[in-house]
This record gives sequence, structure tokens and C-alpha cells, in this order.
Amino acid sequence: QLQQILDRFDSWEKAIENIVWIIIGDSGQTVIGKNNKTALIDLKNLLHLYRIPKLKSSITEDDQLILCVNERMAYIYSLDFSLPLSEIAAELQKDERIDIIAWKEGETINIISGVKEGIFSYQKGGEYRDEYHQSWNVKGDFTLLDLILKDKKMISYHSYPDALARLYGALHSHNGEYLVITAKPGYELIGESSPTHLGGAGHGSLHEKDTLIPIIVTGTNTKPVFLRLIDLKDWIIQLSKE
Repeated sequence: QLQQILDRFDSWEKAIENIVWIIIGDSGQTVIGKNNKTALIDLKNLLHLYRIPKLKSSITEDDQLILCVNERMAYIYSLDFSLPLSEIAAELQKDERIDIIAWKEGETINIISGVKEGIFSYQKGGEYRDEYHQSWNVKGDFTLLDLILKDKKMISYHSYPDALARLYGALHSHNGEYLVITAKPGYELIGESSPTHLGGAGHGSLHEKDTLIPIIVTGTNTKPVFLRLIDLKDWIIQLSKE
């Protein structure tokens, strides 16, 4: 497909001389295991203590949870305001295949994991800064997000690129009482009638395997302030003005 585009020019060299080319992948991919009994995390079974309506069913006053599953991540909505999100999180934590379990309490985001014990909490704004010049107030177990603390107040990301901002955005993207969860590499979340990718690959989590993508640029010596998708917009606008 790229060759067909380049062939529309007098030469490929002319194409590169006259145009800024940006070729970018849409997502990373993580290998999913082949065993359906272990690689697939059935959230309906895991949360069997709660009343979860079937797909296409009308919602009743007795229903408690709604599952919105997208391969290696899911939103879990609570319809029962007497049911603390922390209680649902504790049930999810019993499965060691679940990597990150996050929910919001006021302005605080709490994170636990099925992989290990502990809790990490943070808020936007504060004395800690990360490599993208974002500020945070943080406390608890930094290893749950594989954060590296440098010079006591500088946060660096490792396995979960820009995790604080991405989780903050997900948990402030719309109204409602809900959790955001992700699966460990090698595993996929499923609900009712979820498509599966056994022996193939999936994405959607915060892990670097799902997150990091290739980008090829030619025709300019400039680059975004940071190598994140969120920073491409201003860079492309600036290129259009040159």
C-alpha cells in the first residue's frame, strides 16, 4: 500500500523531498496463551457473587454490575451505590492473572493488583514530577505500577509508560462508579460473548507490550516534545505551518 502511494510521484526521492511522511502503528500487541482454561479470565465467573445482567437484557433494580470488556482491559460499572468499589476490587484481586485494579474515590485514585499485595494511591498535582513534566501527589507501593523514584521527587516509568496520566484520564473520562482493570501479559479478559484471541495476540492494557508502537518520520528534523500519541497533535499542527 505504501509503495502504491510512493509510485504516484516522479520518484520516491521526490516524495521524500516534498512531503513530511509520518508512518505510525495503532497499538502494540501482547501474546495470548493457547489454553482457554488459563489464558482467559472470565469476569462473570470471577464476580459471580454479584448480579450481572445478560447482554441485551433490560436493567433491573436488582442488578449490581455491568461488564464492559475490551480484550486485555475492562471497565466494571457498579449500579449498586451501597456496594463499595473497594469490595469489588478485593474480589478481583483474588485472581493472580489480573495485573492492575484501579478505582477513584473523590480526587484519589487507588490501585491494587492480583499479582502482589499492597496499595498505591495518587492525586493529580503535588510535589512529585514525572518525565513528562506532570505533577502528582503519590503514596504507597510504587512497584504496583513499576514506578522508579529518582532524586526522591522525580518519577520515571518502566513497564507501564505514562501510567499515572493514562489511568487518570480513563477514570475521569466520564461519570459513573466504575473500576478499570487490566490483565497480565499472556492473559485476556472475557465477559459474555467476548471475542478471544487464544494463541494470537491482544491489547488494551497499560503494559508496555500493548502500548509501545513504531513511528517512522522523514522530511523533517523536528519531533514531538515527548514521544507520546497525545503530543503528536501539536507537532503536526506546527509542521503544517512550516
